[in-house]
Parts: sequence; structure tokens; C-alpha cells
Amino acid sequence: FVEDYEPTKADSYRKKVVLDGEEVQIDILDTAGQEDYAAIRDNYFRSGEGFLCVFSITESESFAATADFREQILRVKEEENVPFLLVGNKSDLEDRRQVGVEEAKARADQLLPKPVPT
Repeated sequence: FVEDYEPTKADSYRKKVVLDGEEVQIDILDTAGQEDYAAIRDNYFRSGEGFLCVFSITESESFAATADFREQILRVKEEENVPFLLVGNKSDLEDRRQVGVEEAKARADQLLPKPVPT
């Protein structure tokens, strides 16, 4: 958790972790949803193999932006089945919730890739 958060600038974080016995690199880009960083986002989208789209349950605007982020990822990747998870944060601020659980589940069903039988 970053205490001194400035939503007016882009931050990126990089960490190597072991997943299923394989070392993988996780890159996190935090643009606070700002359009000024669209070119930076597109570069991350091009190189990304999977995406976590994090929104605040206390801000309906951040939730509304999740559909736009999914569309941007699909545009840049030119592929429909890109791994994508929708994550609601700030669950400790339940008393300030603006995004309902059912609303978030419905959005996830709408945005997430559907399994393809093989």
C-alpha cells in the first residue's frame, strides 16, 4: 500500500514472482485513469499477456472506466481472448460503497472472455 499517492502522475511497479514453478514478471501501471497517459498505456497493453483492471468500489467513475479499458486493450492487442480480471478494491470502505456487488458481477460477465470449447 502506497501512503503518499498522487493521482496526477503515472506510476509503474515491476516485480518478479514464481507462479507454478516458473518465474514471471508482473508490471503494474497506475495512471489513475488519466487520458494524458494513453500512449504509455498502449505500450503496456502491447506487451502484456494478461490484465487486472482495478476499480474503487467507492468511486462509480473508476468503475465506469473499466469498460473503456477493456475496449482499449482489445483494440491494441487485436485479440478477443486476452486474460482480463476485474478487481474491486477499497472493500474496507464499505460504508462509502458506490458500486454494488451485483453491478460489478454483471460488468464482469459482460467484459470477461467466455470459454471456447475445443
